[in-house]
Amino acid sequence: MFDQKLAIPSSIVALSVVSLIVMMGSSMVAPSLTLYAKQDLGAGEFLVGAIIAGFAIGRLVFDIPAGFLADRLGLSRTMALGLGTIVGSSVLAGFAPNYWVLLAARVFEGVGSSVYVSAAIAFVLLSSDASKRGTNIGTYQSILMLGPIVGPVVGAPIAVAFGYNAPYFAFAAIIFVALLVILAFAYRDRFRVEREDNRYDAEASGNNNRVGIAAYLNAAGIATFGFAFLRSGIYITGMPLYAYGSLSLSVFDVGVILTIASFANLAASFFSGRITRAYGMKMPLFAAILFSAVLVAIMPLSTSMVVLLAIMTLIGISSGFFGQSIAWAAEQIEEKVKKKETAESVANGGPALGVHSHVTRGIGFNRMIGDIGLILGPLFVGYLVSAFSSNPLMWLVAFGSTSAVLAAASLLILGSGKR
Repeated sequence: MFDQKLAIPSSIVALSVVSLIVMMGSSMVAPSLTLYAKQDLGAGEFLVGAIIAGFAIGRLVFDIPAGFLADRLGLSRTMALGLGTIVGSSVLAGFAPNYWVLLAARVFEGVGSSVYVSAAIAFVLLSSDASKRGTNIGTYQSILMLGPIVGPVVGAPIAVAFGYNAPYFAFAAIIFVALLVILAFAYRDRFRVEREDNRYDAEASGNNNRVGIAAYLNAAGIATFGFAFLRSGIYITGMPLYAYGSLSLSVFDVGVILTIASFANLAASFFSGRITRAYGMKMPLFAAILFSAVLVAIMPLSTSMVVLLAIMTLIGISSGFFGQSIAWAAEQIEEKVKKKETAESVANGGPALGVHSHVTRGIGFNRMIGDIGLILGPLFVGYLVSAFSSNPLMWLVAFGSTSAVLAAASLLILGSGKR
């Protein structure tokens, strides 16, 4: 009955809620992380930046291995391993006696996040019918996006009451509860995905390698990079810098803007699957990224918090299509592998290549491309702002250049030839 009311499987709902908890836990430590590294552990500004980047670096390094791990170990075991790694790294961070232990814990936290999320997304995609894949991944994204909204609200009071390291222990506790939920569903065999290829064996596994990396590189990767670059370059870096430096807004004002933009993103994520199901993936993703490029270009023209809020709300809506780029990646990987499978079968009658395995591994490649965008976004915007700090056109240059990158990504999608 629960499944019928939601029109999506309860296992996907459970994964979405667990992913919400993972995202909430990650953002719980955000308000106090800088102070924890700087005041408690004596890190300088550059080292504080490395602490923040450590999580993304851990994800980036392990995105591709995580896809292979999910294929070999199984989705439920991989999700449990990822969550267990997050629990352990969070406890280690809470007890960190020095900066380097905290940095190592942050990197391992990123690794655990990569392992869990790769397997979770793979399950959502592989367990969904092609006609429902966009809707299901949109629902998954819309639920987990509540995490970054709730996390800071929970983490800040904990840090104030119990110390800057306390949010890490709270993070470990809630992730442990999430791990128990995953284990319960796995025990009931709710995370089993039937392979389309029942002949998957050692020979098929060897054939998997013949497809090559080209099977995982597609137009969806461009979209994933664009959305990730937008999120880290504008949400996390550009907009706050502009709000503080040009409009003299307070931390509270910026928090309000980000919260409303996140809710707009949440609403758009829920409906994005229906739009791509009706019009295909290519044109909605092209339009969303190009629209974001236009909004980023005009952001320096904001003269008040109200105008900036309106622009960020629209960016939140357009970036709500982020999850659809992952669904599109799965579709393109399946298409390439099935064509290769047919060619191999005609040539030598060999076993099928294992579409399931390629989708699982390809998601790792797609997420790696997204994480590159997450790392490059703030570096790109931050460099431009610092390089042109003495120029009155600083904001136009910084946001205009970011807009140009997004526009280029949208045009590459348009010219991809993939619907």
